[in-house]
Amino acid sequence: MKCVLCGDPALSSKIMYQVMKELEVDGVNFKCMDWKKDLTVDQFYSEILKIERLGPEGVEPFNELTEEVRDADFLIVHFAPVSRNTILQSKNLKMIGCVRGGYENVNVHAAREKGIPVVNAPGRSTSAVADFTMGLIIALVRRIPEFYFELKHGKWKTVDRNNMPLNLEDMILGIVGFGSIGQAVAKRAQGFGMRILAYDPYVKEVPNGLNVKLVSLEELLKVSDIITIHARLTSETFHLIGEKEFKLMKKGAYFINTARSGIVDTNALIKALEEKWIAGAAVDVFDEEPLSSESKFLKLDNVIITPHMAGSTLGTFLNGPRLMVKEIRRTLKEGRPSFSL
Repeated sequence: MKCVLCGDPALSSKIMYQVMKELEVDGVNFKCMDWKKDLTVDQFYSEILKIERLGPEGVEPFNELTEEVRDADFLIVHFAPVSRNTILQSKNLKMIGCVRGGYENVNVHAAREKGIPVVNAPGRSTSAVADFTMGLIIALVRRIPEFYFELKHGKWKTVDRNNMPLNLEDMILGIVGFGSIGQAVAKRAQGFGMRILAYDPYVKEVPNGLNVKLVSLEELLKVSDIITIHARLTSETFHLIGEKEFKLMKKGAYFINTARSGIVDTNALIKALEEKWIAGAAVDVFDEEPLSSESKFLKLDNVIITPHMAGSTLGTFLNGPRLMVKEIRRTLKEGRPSFSL
């Protein structure tokens, strides 16, 4: 059985192999290759944005991958484009695996037409992003970066007694998108004693153990002290949050986006921060990455910006290949993986 591992600058095939090589005892042989291997991780971010927006048919074809897939039984990728042509050229593919939660780089429709199951890695970054979100919440509310910067530059600046922050237990957290990451954030926020609201048109019931109230987006925006985005970027969620939505928020509200930049109208967010419609924001994802040195975000003092790092932990990167090991073994035993997109 031949398995093609196609990595990239963000996750190399070498790392994938180190996790998945245990399948060799099951008779699986590996072919390792990497897409855009000459780029640095920072340079590669522009390619990530491109393939997330345009899909596998909208980027330059990776012909070397197509050639290797012709006689492969399994194909495992990270961001490499798996186009219709690549899929149609394959003769023996039993499963395509994407070691991310997203799968925009795979032509799922073409795979379905050919009867090839496509498996992704939902939840691989759940803990990492949820932990990071809680860190941003505390950093925003307690203004940690601001006070660090002042002290680092020799100024002993204490908290204004007329503008003191609330305790988290006295605040309402609004979660937009209540999938695995949104629920993980709720679980952590619950530990801080926060009141939690959530909006997700596809979630009808709150899982046991979570004290969360499902509400409309409008209600959530109006009453929440902190709004955090954890939805997937789709045609439905593109610019879900714009000027109208920011104007619904409390003047003292904080806004966090660790999901996808396209869910938020960036110009509207910048305007909301400049004109103090809201108290502040934390942003980990941007329309253009790396962030331009001319970005208005760099000129604002009421925003925390980070370089798309919320999900970047060792656990996140290893979880995807680990899941693929299980699904390949299941396919070898039962003929199909446990699920398919």
